[in-house]
Amino acid sequence: MRRLTLVDSFFFLGHDEFTGRPVLSRTSLGIGLAGAALCDLLFTDRITVEDRKVRAIAARPPGIPTADHVFSEIVSETGTYSVREWVNHLRAELPSIAADNLVALGLVRRTPVLVRRFRYPPADLLVSTAARSKARAAVFGIDRPDPHAACLALLAWTAGVDDLCEPELDRARVRAWMEDTHHALPRRIADVVAGVAAVAAAVVYTGDRK
Repeated sequence: MRRLTLVDSFFFLGHDEFTGRPVLSRTSLGIGLAGAALCDLLFTDRITVEDRKVRAIAARPPGIPTADHVFSEIVSETGTYSVREWVNHLRAELPSIAADNLVALGLVRRTPVLVRRFRYPPADLLVSTAARSKARAAVFGIDRPDPHAACLALLAWTAGVDDLCEPELDRARVRAWMEDTHHALPRRIADVVAGVAAVAAAVVYTGDRK
């Protein structure tokens, strides 16, 4: 099986790894997925971030689900927009797009529970638990984590996956790890995480947390 993208991994973090029940609101899930998709495009050298603005640097999409959709939107725009604007724009549609792609890949099943509400039970627990294991390893590992794993952990906490390292770490130690790791990331990745944090904070301020 191919390596899970950040979008795949964040989707699993946003759902119970055993039952597929959502553990984040749709809004928080969308914010995290938008940041993950932008980071997937950064890691595949399809976009860059300069002065916190997103710019395409390739003509072709990376050929991975969800990121291709986001890339097509970026290259179709004639203007240049900030990370925060892109996260805010993408957050509503990405939960459905990411879910559809994972269903198509056979990694989850879609199970209705209420009108327009679903659970996504995983097809393989080794896959569904890999994201949490990777994020925790980034925090508890002896060496400084690679940017991909560090990015996943930062996006998770920023979007509201608060129990990622409980009970081992309290919130103060989590914040300290986040600050240290954020400063150590390449600037363009750190700018995406900062954009996600800005949208998440705005959502809390306006009360849009459905």
